[in-house]
Amino acid sequence: MKKFIKEPLVHFLLLGFMIFGYYYLNKTDDQSGNVIVIDDAEYDYLLGLWKNQWKRDPNEQEIKAFIDQYLRQEVFYKEALALNLDHNDIIVKRRLSQKMEAVSNDLNAMINPPDEGELRAFYDKNKSLFQFPDSYSFHQVLFTNNESNLQEEMEWTMQEMNDGQGIPKSLQLKLSLPNKWEDRTEADINKAFGGDFASTLDTLPINRWTGPVESGFGQHLVFVSKKDTGRWADFEKIKPYVEKEYEYQTELKTQEQVYRDLLEKYPVIITSKHMPERIKKSYVER
Repeated sequence: MKKFIKEPLVHFLLLGFMIFGYYYLNKTDDQSGNVIVIDDAEYDYLLGLWKNQWKRDPNEQEIKAFIDQYLRQEVFYKEALALNLDHNDIIVKRRLSQKMEAVSNDLNAMINPPDEGELRAFYDKNKSLFQFPDSYSFHQVLFTNNESNLQEEMEWTMQEMNDGQGIPKSLQLKLSLPNKWEDRTEADINKAFGGDFASTLDTLPINRWTGPVESGFGQHLVFVSKKDTGRWADFEKIKPYVEKEYEYQTELKTQEQVYRDLLEKYPVIITSKHMPERIKKSYVER
C-alpha cells in the first residue's frame, strides 16, 4: 500500500481529481456557453496580479481598466476557440504543454521530503555533481619567443631557481603577467594563458621548477606548489545544496514518469513516409 501511494501516477490523478472536483463544485449554470462570469475568486486573482505588478492598491478607474482588459481577453479567447483557431497552433500547444508540466512538477509538493539517509545515498551516487573543479597553485616566469639564446637562457634560469635563487627581477611581472597564482581552477588558468596550459600543469612534478610550458604569451618555466584534483565537497557543508539538487532530480524523474504513464493513454499512429523506419518502429512497438 505504501508503495502504491508513492506512485507518481497516483499523485497525478489525485491532483487532477482535486482540480476538476473544485471546478465542478464551484461552477454555476451561468458559466456555460457564452456567459463570462467574474466571481470573487476571479476578481481576487485579477486584483492580486495588478497589486503584485504595481505594489499598491488600484483606484476605481484602474480596477475598471483591468476588468475591461480581462473581458477583452475572454471575448477574443472564446471566439478563437469557437473558430478552432487554437488547432495546430505551435505557440498554444507549447504554452499548454508547459502548464501541464508545471502541474506535474507540483506533484513534488505532495511527496515527503527526503530524510538524511536518502540525501546521503543520493550524494554518494552522484558525487560528480558535488566535485570541486581541479585547481592549482604555481609560480611562473615568462620568456617571449623573440628573445635571443632562448633555450640557453631558460635552462640557466631554471637551474638557478632550483638551486634556491629567487625569480630574477627581469622576469618578474613580465607583460604584466603575475608570477604567483594561488588556487586557480583549470578554466581560469586556460582563460588566462590559453590553450591547454592547465592540463600541462597536471603532468608536472610538485615543488620543482620545470619547463618549458607553452602559452599564448611565449614559453614558461613553472613551479607547481599544489594540485587539488578530484576533491568532493563535504556532505555536511553542502547539505542544503544536495537537498535542492535531490528535489530537482526527483522533479525531473517524476515529470518523466507522469509523461510515460500518460503516453500509454494515447496510441501513436505514424503515417509519415519520410521518418526513418527504425525510429518509426520504436514508437509503434513501445
